[in-house]
Amino acid sequence: MSSDTEQQAPAPDAGMDEAGMGEALARFLEAAGLPEAAAGEAPVRASQAWARSLLVGYSLDPIEALRPTWPERSGELVAVVGIPFVSVCEHHLLPFFGHAHLAYLPGDELTGLSRIEEMVRCVSRRLQLQERLGEEIATALMRGVGARGAACVLEAEHLCVFARGERQRGSCTRTVAFTGVLLENLRLQDQSLALLVPGPGHRQAAPDRSQEKSHE
Repeated sequence: MSSDTEQQAPAPDAGMDEAGMGEALARFLEAAGLPEAAAGEAPVRASQAWARSLLVGYSLDPIEALRPTWPERSGELVAVVGIPFVSVCEHHLLPFFGHAHLAYLPGDELTGLSRIEEMVRCVSRRLQLQERLGEEIATALMRGVGARGAACVLEAEHLCVFARGERQRGSCTRTVAFTGVLLENLRLQDQSLALLVPGPGHRQAAPDRSQEKSHE
């Protein structure tokens, strides 16, 4: 059941027709042979969930989410781990969810850790692929704070996979994205992965394109 806060949340200003979405969902339920559900509250509640939560990122600016910043020159990697996120697979329109682990090499600015969490929400609450989501998060972090480089490790479970019985719940898809100086600097890659994926095998997290694709 939705909370009062969720029920009263304003519709996003992103060109979404919430009423039209509700009508389309009602037609979907009718086509599925569920006329009673189509005539009930499900289409309205579902359209609100899509427009005001699952796709709310389209009305948010991830760069603005990282502001305000403040001037600070640092040569140390900054890492934030365990940021929860929810996104929607663009192929099956089913959620995938997990945790984001980020590191960046600052330029001349820093931002608050809570601002980084909000940026992740802005980018993830859209139709996404996990591989692209990590790249967009790392890119937004670079642009928003003028970082010299960034890394993003995503660990996620995909409803579009295990809800169809293809594998057991609890398995995890991990992707890694690097931007800026971290793209070519193996030493910085190792340092960032050691922060984001602790343990002697952290180098195994590096993107070698042999990892499982989340959209297969």
